Amino acid sequence: KLKSLESSIATLDSQQSRAVIETAHGVQRIRGLAGSGKTIVLALKAAYLHAQHPDWRIGVTFNTRSLSGQFHRLINTFTIEQTGDEPDWSKVQVLTAWGAPGGVSRDGVYHRFCVDNGVAYRDFSRARAEFGSTDPLAGACAAALTDASAIRQSFDVLLVDEAQDLPAEFLRMCYEMLGKE
Repeated sequence: KLKSLESSIATLDSQQSRAVIETAHGVQRIRGLAGSGKTIVLALKAAYLHAQHPDWRIGVTFNTRSLSGQFHRLINTFTIEQTGDEPDWSKVQVLTAWGAPGGVSRDGVYHRFCVDNGVAYRDFSRARAEFGSTDPLAGACAAALTDASAIRQSFDVLLVDEAQDLPAEFLRMCYEMLGKE
């Protein structure tokens, strides 16, 4: 299964292939111009990591809700093509950055952090009223991090698409949710 996945990765250019296969301990950054395939590389990386480590809790997150369906399709397609099986969606989770109550399809990293750590969740309207309209997600994440007494490790890997569009407080939250083993 892994050899098959690696052969499909071979169609990428050398930098894209390295980004999929290399697993860094700590933060790994994938940079490129718009349209250079970063989202596809991220989806391939999620499928590759899931095939290598089926027991890992892998999260994929992004700022734009419309990417959710695309990530599900790409990860599902890449996993089926290379392993013959669908991903275990309880282990591979596609989450928006913010999220909201209402089930798996509405869940997000910030919402998950609040639920997992027993801290108050602020929806967009409340966060904007409390922290201002400049960056309500930054304020909500900072408050949640401050309010959490012991942070639960929710993921082994958390892949962030378009991280430059997300506040530093959100990225810190992502880092704190990772298993530190």
